Amino acid sequence: MKSLVYKPYIQYCKPILKNPIKYISCAFALLGAFYTVCEIEQNVFRSQILLDYLRNNIIPVFIVIIIITILVHREKAEFSSRLGEKDYSITLKIADLLGLKNSAIVIPTNTTFDTTTNDDFISEKSVQGQFQKKFYGVDFAELDKLLQVSLDEQYPNTYIQLNDRTQTKRKRYSIGTVSKITKGKTHYYFLAIADVNKRGKSENVTMQSLTQALVGLWSYLSKEGHSEPITIPVIGTGRAGLKDGNIEDVIHETIFSFVSTAQEEFVAKGLTICIYPPALKDANVCWDDLCDYLKLQCCYATENEKRRKVSVTSGNPAE
Repeated sequence: MKSLVYKPYIQYCKPILKNPIKYISCAFALLGAFYTVCEIEQNVFRSQILLDYLRNNIIPVFIVIIIITILVHREKAEFSSRLGEKDYSITLKIADLLGLKNSAIVIPTNTTFDTTTNDDFISEKSVQGQFQKKFYGVDFAELDKLLQVSLDEQYPNTYIQLNDRTQTKRKRYSIGTVSKITKGKTHYYFLAIADVNKRGKSENVTMQSLTQALVGLWSYLSKEGHSEPITIPVIGTGRAGLKDGNIEDVIHETIFSFVSTAQEEFVAKGLTICIYPPALKDANVCWDDLCDYLKLQCCYATENEKRRKVSVTSGNPAE
């Protein structure tokens, strides 16, 4: 589970370990079906080509049957749960964030919204670095302009001017600030999750600051979003250098934060938390535990909503 084969493990290996009887039954059913076809050939067409093939190639036939069985019963590397009585769901998905479609995408960034990759200020391996390389190559002038236009529109005069740097941007916004740009038909929300020093090193990234970033994101989406599904990576666990948490903590907080906000206001038509497979290489996290947590939070959302309605309509405390 601590390797780049985590996604295939979830899809193909783990289902076999969970329910081997289902796979064995399917394999024998396929073998029986093949043998039935052989008998039909013998009785109807007075031929035994298929039966001879089976006898002479029993091992290859078994291999094909096993492959078909695994493919038929493979599981998706994702898990969804409907959020209470809402018309949308929250999804955990193991995938490459920038390869997803039909969703707006969150790009974690720094509070100065720097884009330069010089001296690895923005790592080309980060989500932001991959986005910039995919859509802008090595010239980020247009991206810088679009980011600043969005910031000026939504956050005029809400920054502090830094005096300790000259080679990078000097306007520092608050954690949770969002700048939106559009490429093609997809909206990308650059979310400020951490301050950085003049060399691009993140400063004091904690679970509290990530919670602040999430609150800022939901607030922005509730006012300026496009009522579309939103996909967010596991923020703060890469180069940001989260001090007091891990991937599991951040996923839990993202789910909890979204569920809590969605009970009071509309944020987005569904949330997907995208987990990049290589990020799990050194992570001590169990996929089933993450799915169980998501399911419980969504179930509790239903119960909490019912209790809130009872309290409001009858004036009695929910018990």
